[in-house]
Amino acid sequence: MNPQLPTARDAATLAIAQEMCDLAAHLHAGTARLARLAAEFDSAEGWAGAGMRSCAQWLSINTGHGLASAETLVRIGHALETLPLIAEAFASGELSPDKVREHCRVATPADEEVWLEIAPAASGAQLTRIVRACRRCMERSDPDRAVGQRARRGLWTYCDDDGTLRLRAVLAPEDGAKVHAALESVRRTLPVPSVETGDPADDRAAAHRADALGVLCDLALAGGGEIGGRPVVVPQLVVHVDAGVLTGADPGGRCHLDGGPWLSPEVARRIGCDTEVIAMTERDGLPIDVGRARRTVSTPLRRALHVRDGFCRYPGCAVPASFTHAHHIEHWIDDGPTDLDNLACLCGGHHRRVHHGQVRIVRAVDGELCFETADGQPIVVRAEALDDEETS
Repeated sequence: MNPQLPTARDAATLAIAQEMCDLAAHLHAGTARLARLAAEFDSAEGWAGAGMRSCAQWLSINTGHGLASAETLVRIGHALETLPLIAEAFASGELSPDKVREHCRVATPADEEVWLEIAPAASGAQLTRIVRACRRCMERSDPDRAVGQRARRGLWTYCDDDGTLRLRAVLAPEDGAKVHAALESVRRTLPVPSVETGDPADDRAAAHRADALGVLCDLALAGGGEIGGRPVVVPQLVVHVDAGVLTGADPGGRCHLDGGPWLSPEVARRIGCDTEVIAMTERDGLPIDVGRARRTVSTPLRRALHVRDGFCRYPGCAVPASFTHAHHIEHWIDDGPTDLDNLACLCGGHHRRVHHGQVRIVRAVDGELCFETADGQPIVVRAEALDDEETS
């Protein structure tokens, strides 16, 4: 190896640097020999028998390598069988195992000389980035790439023990771009979760995207319409809840999603603000009478509400009305009317805060809505507060 030795104040430091480089070259050469032997051992199936599943497992047990590093060693050994120039540079200690591993991902007998020219001028990390970019170009020119992406696409959901839903999705690039663009478009309109707003999120960026996904679903479910010539059927969210839970008379009563996890009374009341409600009378857990569906806020009323409010009514919140929920100031379970005077636009985050008791909405003498903290402190935007100080 030809090390780039640092400028040092004394010969002893230079000697240490040179010795480290020499030792590294010996280690590289030894690893090259081990990789070649591993490939030969694998081809001869010398590892077979005694319950061994692979040569890598044999190496892991008998040489102390981790299974991943053993698999890499065998793969490199086989790849070097067709790359004589890279194999020679590896055996002489000129190339490290990390650089050889990256070379074996892309190099062919026709272009290995080019890769050998790149290696000395690049660090291990730089070579990794170069190889990754090259692989992307190779994959884009692969005619079977799109077919493979479509074959792997899917979306999987499952519930954790605490009732939260987990999503895992694999999307084709064009679909992934659409999902990302849609989430970003909505996310920019939503307030960023923060400690100041009482949001307990551990990962605020991820929570922000999750909020955007919820708003997108709200818009899709509220919009109906057609996709691909077929009508969109808005599904019903079935919540089993005792009336006493909603009124507060029996906080310990039943309140859970149909076939799903239990909900807090605050969540049930918030859901009831702006969803289709079906009254169902039950006896011993079995329905004996089902009432008619009732859309709490009609489309014309919602349009009027959006025009009147323009944005979330929480002081200083800039979420457009089209991305908000229609909140009943006096809840419908408490005989609150579904009319414009009893409704207010609230974004998802502030809607939750209201129903969790962190924020109260009160009506002033002139009919204007005012927001207060749980202990009665008024909530105003900073600009309004400054104006008040200037006029006082």
